Order: sequence, then C-alpha cells, then structure tokens
Amino acid sequence: MKIWLREMREAYVASGNSGNPMEEIKSVSVSDKIFKVAMKVCKMRTRDLDDLIDDPNGFECLVNE
Repeated sequence: MKIWLREMREAYVASGNSGNPMEEIKSVSVSDKIFKVAMKVCKMRTRDLDDLIDDPNGFECLVNE
C-alpha cells in the first residue's frame, strides 16, 4: 500500500496537480490484483469491534500475523 500510495502521489505531482480525473493512473510496481488483496486485508484489520461482536463468525476471519 505504501508503494502504491507513493507512486500515486508522485504521478499527481508530476501532472502539475491538475490531473484529469477521468484519466486512470496505473502503478508500475503494484498490480491491480495485489492492490485489491492489500485493500481487503486493510479492511479486515480495521473492522469495527461492534461489528465483530455482533457477527458470530467475526473473529474467525481476522487476518493473522
């Protein structure tokens, strides 16, 4: 995620801070598949505790080290 964010930030600065919102910027180092998995892991790790308590299987799907 850090590499992807750095690349997006650099592309934004290189475009003069006026990038076309319709123009898609692709990461050179991070594939779309890796990005989607990383986002899924981040969402799982930051799941609200109240949601986990209400979900009977909530603690089983947490990401392990």
